[in-house]
Amino acid sequence: MTLGERLEGVLSRMLEWRKAAGYAFETHRDQLSPFVKYVGGRWPDEPLVTAGMVDGWLADCDYSPNSQLVFISCLRVFARFSNFEGWADFVPGREYSVRREAYYPHLFTEEQLTALFLAVDSYEAGCAGGRALAPDLVLPVWTRLLYCCGMRPGEPPRLRRADVDLGTGDVFIRQSKRHKDRHIIMSSDMAGLCARYDALCERGRTWFFERRDGKPYDTSWYDRAWRRILSRADVDWGDPAPRPYDLRHQFASANLVRWMDVGGDAAGLLPALSSYMGHSKLESTLYYVHLLPERLRTSSRVNWDALGEVYGGDGK
Repeated sequence: MTLGERLEGVLSRMLEWRKAAGYAFETHRDQLSPFVKYVGGRWPDEPLVTAGMVDGWLADCDYSPNSQLVFISCLRVFARFSNFEGWADFVPGREYSVRREAYYPHLFTEEQLTALFLAVDSYEAGCAGGRALAPDLVLPVWTRLLYCCGMRPGEPPRLRRADVDLGTGDVFIRQSKRHKDRHIIMSSDMAGLCARYDALCERGRTWFFERRDGKPYDTSWYDRAWRRILSRADVDWGDPAPRPYDLRHQFASANLVRWMDVGGDAAGLLPALSSYMGHSKLESTLYYVHLLPERLRTSSRVNWDALGEVYGGDGK
């Protein structure tokens, strides 16, 4: 048995254990599956995961501090589970923990959005590698679900084909943040794009975004594609470059701006936006108020200070 085969088995059993125990498992799967393939491909004959393998992965990935924190947290759980099964795989210590960076969301300009979607829509089929992948079909739809529907980056790959009603535009999002389900309704344009994508895919597939080998796409694949998209777009992104999550921020702030531009009651519409985005508390939606242009934050139509005193906090 090769190292990769053993680690695949350990990962499968760990995910089944987390699922049976009622814990979230998708983040661990998405973070660890690429690492297992990397290690298994480079060191097939080694018996154990070593510190050098972890260091090599971190060097190749060039994680941001926050992304490295997530990966190391998942890897510790995986390595301890493997150790429990009797293997002496390396468990990362405190030296692998880095200071979390506060991140201010990137607000896209019209020029940047145009460049972004031109790069998304012109993505070549062979860019992401592997015959099981179809990035030219998947990326335009996945990216617009983030931008047009405010979905979290981890939600599109977990959509099942049965969760997307192309007739009504209803999308059932299962077990997202804090294990909460919710329904959202797509616009007619978004539903039409999903229908055109669906017509090009296998009829009997399980996942809405399903690879040709029957497996779902994962967020690590999308993150790699995102970095290629940003590098190919002919625009200055600034520092730091935007993340996929920033499209969700853009969705929230754009809706608040649109409501206020037409004289709507933004405060009254906040609960609807909160429910649509899957926030458990209205205070999480109020986080997006500080992203609004100054002229809207100071508008006399909404007493933001009073709302802040009532709800406080921030969130995503």
